[in-house]
Amino acid sequence: MKDFRTELEASREAAAQNSPMISLSNLGNVIFELEGMEARVRHAEQGYSGFSAAIRVEEEELDRLYEYDYAMIEGLERATNDLAALRSAAEGNDKPGFDNSVRALRADLKAFDDAFKQRIAVISGTAVK
Repeated sequence: MKDFRTELEASREAAAQNSPMISLSNLGNVIFELEGMEARVRHAEQGYSGFSAAIRVEEEELDRLYEYDYAMIEGLERATNDLAALRSAAEGNDKPGFDNSVRALRADLKAFDDAFKQRIAVISGTAVK
């Protein structure tokens, strides 16, 4: 995620240099949201302890966790593809393409964040069934 944020900031810099007509405020908001996601992931519970774990995951819950893991990876993968389109639009001074890429990035990162939050809720036992 840190590398992704670095690339996103580089795209913002490219847009600032090459595209005076492009508004960077929406992209700045996406970067801010990404920093929050990055902090939540960084400070989440980690590891696995089979013996006397504070949080126990039953086998049927494990399948749900794998689904959330897949959704998280899929969201980041789509966001990575959107990042390439964003960079291209920034370098080509393509305002509509840039705005569309920012919207797509935000949606894909939200999908990642939603899956992460749902995963945490399942692990902590606070998920609504």
